[in-house]
Amino acid sequence: WPLSGEEGLCEGRARGSDAPAMVHHGVIIGLCLGIPALIALLFALVTAFRKQIADWIDFKVLYSKPNKETIGFLRGNFAPTPKEETIGDLPVKGEIPQGLSGLFLRNGPNPYFQPLGRYHWFDGDGMVHGVRLKGGKCSYANRWIETSRLRQEKRYGRPVFMKIGELTGKEGLLTLLSQAVKCKLGLVDISKGAGQANTALVYHGRKLLALHEGDLPYVLQVLCNGAVETLMRAAYDEPPAGEKKGRGAEPSGEGQGEAKDGSSAGASSHPVTTFTAHPKVDAATGEMHFFGYNIRSKPHLTYGVVDREGNHVKSIDIDLPAGPAMMHDFALTKTYAIFLYMPLFFKPKEMVGGSGFPFVFEPDFPSKFALLRRDATDASGIQWFDLPAGMIFHTANAWDDPKEEGKVHMYACSTADYSLGDLLSSTSTRYPGSPQVGMPGSPSQDQGGRSGKNGKSGTLGGGGFIPGAHGGMSLMNGTAHDLSGNPASFAVPNRYLRSMNESSKSRLHSSTLNSKASSFASRLASRKSSKSSVNSSPSQKKDLLNLSGEERSADGDTFTLFHFVFDTTTGTATQQKLLEPEQACDAYLLEFPQVNPRFHMRPCQFVYMACFCDGMKTNGVVKVDITRPAGENVVASATFAKDGKKRFGGECLFVPAEGEEALAEDEGWLLTYVFEHATNSSFLLILDAKTLEEVAEVELKTRVPYGFHSLFLNEEQVQNVKVQSESHVSITVNE
Repeated sequence: WPLSGEEGLCEGRARGSDAPAMVHHGVIIGLCLGIPALIALLFALVTAFRKQIADWIDFKVLYSKPNKETIGFLRGNFAPTPKEETIGDLPVKGEIPQGLSGLFLRNGPNPYFQPLGRYHWFDGDGMVHGVRLKGGKCSYANRWIETSRLRQEKRYGRPVFMKIGELTGKEGLLTLLSQAVKCKLGLVDISKGAGQANTALVYHGRKLLALHEGDLPYVLQVLCNGAVETLMRAAYDEPPAGEKKGRGAEPSGEGQGEAKDGSSAGASSHPVTTFTAHPKVDAATGEMHFFGYNIRSKPHLTYGVVDREGNHVKSIDIDLPAGPAMMHDFALTKTYAIFLYMPLFFKPKEMVGGSGFPFVFEPDFPSKFALLRRDATDASGIQWFDLPAGMIFHTANAWDDPKEEGKVHMYACSTADYSLGDLLSSTSTRYPGSPQVGMPGSPSQDQGGRSGKNGKSGTLGGGGFIPGAHGGMSLMNGTAHDLSGNPASFAVPNRYLRSMNESSKSRLHSSTLNSKASSFASRLASRKSSKSSVNSSPSQKKDLLNLSGEERSADGDTFTLFHFVFDTTTGTATQQKLLEPEQACDAYLLEFPQVNPRFHMRPCQFVYMACFCDGMKTNGVVKVDITRPAGENVVASATFAKDGKKRFGGECLFVPAEGEEALAEDEGWLLTYVFEHATNSSFLLILDAKTLEEVAEVELKTRVPYGFHSLFLNEEQVQNVKVQSESHVSITVNE
């Protein structure tokens, strides 16, 4: 150690005029030798007390104020189940169809720890609930998906990863800061994955994958009792050098090319980090097509293909014209991949304006649809189509027109702020920055169509509420720049939180055939009367799912089935609303669309949708014949209520009957879990897909919380779902 200041000063005086210089040099030497020691000491202290530092930031800053809000997604049957169970010999009412043998699985959020702060339905840890059907007997099992995120939180002893529900207002910045500190301190490793694998499931390449759009898939194994076991987190290798698809590969080899639409379209030389929760499997080729979107950095969108053996054989980067946006689903035909670029943009600056949310809906920006040929080697040939602003979370089906070359049909659930039967049209463009639909210079009223209500270009309701089957979002209008009001709370407007009155119950008690306009008119009038009576009495208001606990306005949109047509030859696109939600089970929202999987990517006749009646709860299912005129296409609807007791369910999965391809399209069954409030119990409901009549009901002897998407594995697939040592997918085992 150097001399102290006093000792150095004395020695300097003894040496005469050199004293000031000696003091100066002594101080410098002291600092040079002392600072590293101080840094090392500080580093040691931070390392030793890093957990305490993170806890102080969280509980003294981030969660310093008690959360007085009632979180609807943690109440009732949205509440998580606290344990894993295996239950055999389940009671069955009716008869399990002889051809229905396999494993029914449904994924969904189920937080392992009690959430801290705000919470959204999409934040929960993934849990798979399965029912094994074999020989007329049934058993039930549920298991958490052991993601890297969940394993890290288990080691820590509490929730440590940020949640979507917390990314609002200035508190959202504290959430981001908290996670950044934990990463720097080595308490959290997001490189191993931060997703919950809670959204959907897919079977491909003899593997069962659990999916979440913010992470890579997790590989699951099925045990003999129907329970799933987490094996590993899959990491798809980069495509071989000859298969990497370059950005507009130029013959000259000079630099990167430019797409015909004016945007760059380029090579994917990076590993896959995000993977859609809705990949599409082509049964004919065995390929699995997927995309990933990145809100933080370019490329914001990447399209990929995995062959039937699990090889990652194609990867194409696609630049987005207005930056990153939420992209939950896409569609696939035998010729095209269809990407849905809805005007729900990621704008983190909005979050700091008070109580804003980083995703902002821009009603003056069109919905854009990008069609890219499946045989493309880069994104230079991508074709963009514009239509009035809307939002799509899930597609039902898509196919190439068998008679008119160049035409592509897509059916999807979209925002319903358009009149029934209106045919909206616009001219597509190969340049994303072209005039927007509804704006000067852009044709938006061809073929008698119009741009939304009151001539607006597809603007959502004033409240900016997007329900969505995954919990909904109460979003600010980015165009209005009103950051002080209408905070994002993932709330459900009060007009949707209502009790079904006695007339509704009697009208919706059993399966019905309903395709007459007069019936629809009477139902609509009855619903309006019911809604008015509920809203007029404060004592009748229910707030089942309101995250913030605030009273919401009646403004907002809903979802129903739309038909989209893209003409790649003429460059025009049209969309048409096919039915009002009130036509089915008095619903306010129709979502979770399903078709017979044997008819994926080819013309189909029937689409089945869940009927959302009360917040995010579904009370029935509707069968729509899309070959019939709009407003006259509901051929059957059924409610889950039984013996006067309310029941609520979720997505109704279509399971085709075993047999030849010549079987009728609606030959099969619909499977879903339903919850009965009166008995606090859950059932597996099996409906005939032709008539929607109940075939069988399996009592599960436990409560199954509401969830998201389902999958059915037949006996052959159940046997195939096992570990493969010679897998072509490189695996990162959770630590």
